[in-house]
Amino acid sequence: MSEKVYVRKVETWTVSAGSEPIEVNVEALRSCDPPYEGNTDEDLANYLWENVFNNWDWTDNDTNKEVYGEDEAYALSFEECEDMEEFYDSRMKGEESWIQVGTPNPEFTKRGGFEVTAEGKYNSEW
Repeated sequence: MSEKVYVRKVETWTVSAGSEPIEVNVEALRSCDPPYEGNTDEDLANYLWENVFNNWDWTDNDTNKEVYGEDEAYALSFEECEDMEEFYDSRMKGEESWIQVGTPNPEFTKRGGFEVTAEGKYNSEW
């Protein structure tokens, strides 16, 4: 043990937020590039995830702009989705926190600049 001992409290939590829902024109997607060929909500979610959200070129594709509408295609990509409304915060159900013993060390960036030598963990639900 070193001469100086430090202790800190650490907390972790989850916050979930969602955007305003937008209507999806499924029939227009069937004429886009690549075309949507699914029939279920899961198929649609997978198509949007793989082809729209994770493909920057989808909204720039001339066919997609023409078929789906330039503004509508851009909105569907959620590229500028800044207005998110929080609907869940795990801190309202309890606390997941712990105590760390160690020393300040800026090289330990994954630990917030703290070199941990021991931890004591507890959970609390309200």
